[in-house]
Amino acid sequence: VKPTFIALMALCLLFSFGLAGQEHSWIAAVDNKKVTRKGKWVEDQFRFGAAKHLHAVKDGTALELEFKGTGIAVRLGGHNVPAYRPPNLGRIVVSVDGRQTKEFWPRTTAREIVLADGLKLGMHKVRLVHRTQDGLAGCRVEGFRVWSSGRGSLQFNIGGEALSHLVDARVVLRKEGVTVRNMLVRNWMSGQCSLTALPPGKGYSLEIIAAGWNPIQVDNITVAVGKPTLLDPIFLRRDEATKIYRFRFPVLNQPAIRQAGGDFRVRFLGFDTVINEVRLTRRVGPAIISRKLAFKEDVGAKYYYDREVIATLPKDMPPGAYDLSVQVTGGRRTGISRSPRSVYVVGAWPKNPVFVTFGHLDTSGQYQAEYLERIVDMANLIAPDMVLNSNAVNPAYISGAMAGLDMPYVVNFGNHQFPGHEAWYGDPVGLVDFGPDLCVLNFGHPWHTDISKPEALFASRPRAGMKIINAFEANAPLTFLDRHRISMIHDAHGIGEKVLDMGATPTRRIGKSNSESFRVVRYKNGRVDSCTYNGHKTAPYPFGREEASPLHVTFAMPNDGTQTRQLASIKNDYLEPFPNARVTFLMPHGNQRVMGGRMESSIPSDNKKYSVVTARVDVPAKGKSIVTVETK
Repeated sequence: VKPTFIALMALCLLFSFGLAGQEHSWIAAVDNKKVTRKGKWVEDQFRFGAAKHLHAVKDGTALELEFKGTGIAVRLGGHNVPAYRPPNLGRIVVSVDGRQTKEFWPRTTAREIVLADGLKLGMHKVRLVHRTQDGLAGCRVEGFRVWSSGRGSLQFNIGGEALSHLVDARVVLRKEGVTVRNMLVRNWMSGQCSLTALPPGKGYSLEIIAAGWNPIQVDNITVAVGKPTLLDPIFLRRDEATKIYRFRFPVLNQPAIRQAGGDFRVRFLGFDTVINEVRLTRRVGPAIISRKLAFKEDVGAKYYYDREVIATLPKDMPPGAYDLSVQVTGGRRTGISRSPRSVYVVGAWPKNPVFVTFGHLDTSGQYQAEYLERIVDMANLIAPDMVLNSNAVNPAYISGAMAGLDMPYVVNFGNHQFPGHEAWYGDPVGLVDFGPDLCVLNFGHPWHTDISKPEALFASRPRAGMKIINAFEANAPLTFLDRHRISMIHDAHGIGEKVLDMGATPTRRIGKSNSESFRVVRYKNGRVDSCTYNGHKTAPYPFGREEASPLHVTFAMPNDGTQTRQLASIKNDYLEPFPNARVTFLMPHGNQRVMGGRMESSIPSDNKKYSVVTARVDVPAKGKSIVTVETK
């Protein structure tokens, strides 16, 4: 079970900044009572970054700090990623007690650097001077760590798959099971990382976490006094839930949404092989739910390395989000093609669909991805039919954070995009069918570009009564909206009133108000019935970056399939209720009874060891609901 956000932040503050046993002192660079600024320093914070820092670009700009102790380290601010201006390209010259001790380039070092150690206990003065060279400038300083007893440090390098998109990571350092440090690390330009001011000793372990990559733990670490402990280079592999392998469709952003018994087309790289099996697999913790699908190859669609089959779902196919795989043997390409989270099985087509929408969340790295993960957790409780995400940034972290969604989603990338997002999410323009009456166009371009493809896609669905657009901008031509009777356009970048009706249809425009919120959109009789918070004309549901999730579930016991009786408490701090919310339980296999809610489904795992139970419950405004499941 993941720690709650409050616990996570408490650990960050408690252990990163030295409040646990006074392991060291933390002095923030923006503390102008302790840190003296020489020249022009600007207080800055990246787009929803974890901490404020000081930023300088002029040659000779300096910081001075008087401190009492035997050692000091500086923590630099992170680099801007390519989507947000240049990184830190200047040089820093360090002097302690008037004597120059070192110089370094922030673009090559870790974010934490020991400036001096082994000093005589007493008052000292450190001075950092920013220097430019050949037009290269910029440094960012987040703060200083000061200690008065023997300390050590860890140094390591983090690399990994999809390296051009790997920005930072969270590390949790523990000593004999007790958390010592919980913080963000990694210079994305060099991969270098370090933790300073660590009490010496044996029995340390280091956990590395990055959304979209598999976590890694390094054990049996010994921290020595007065010198760095060097770890072997760390390589993060991508989470399989984010990797498309040898697949054309269905894929992320172009999922197949079907009822049990329905069929869909599957195109993959099969070459001259024998197609042995088409399978859907769903994983909930240790529980695996899978089904082998009947299929028939469309031989006429074969071309060179591509093969295409029509797969049919069993009539008793359980609902849920599935990974799709095709196994082939022989020829040149024996193996398994995989398309994660690409098939969604639903019980019934929604007559009055519900959407959760958000955008422009500036998810460029790990800290922002953790915020997105908390929105995902709330969305799973709200249980919409679909999630719409607009104007995204870094697909590597976004695909990791959104891999936990229990429903289909679409995402587009706008003015702060990381190049290469197509490797995860494909063509910026596509249409997703959700039954015969609902279709969603995902349009990731400004509207001044060619719109012949959206025209053709919508024209091919003349009978769909609910046509929706998930767009980067809102200024679609009114003639286009009216011609295709678009009921809603969601965007996350445009100007103007954020909720209004457009054109003659009319089309309800639902825009992003800020980057710390989301919307719940409810349809009724084919039109948007509600899309704002607490009766306001335009306001979304507020959700601050540092805020504990206002809607969350707490389980009385680990929700890991070992408990025959489980209690879930759903707490709602919002001023609006959430009818028909969903809670997922992992229980031992058997006959389940639900109390305090309504049984939606109970699905046995393949090995009949577990049952994945979903229960529906109405959660009141500013209130709490309790659901209990028992296995007999």
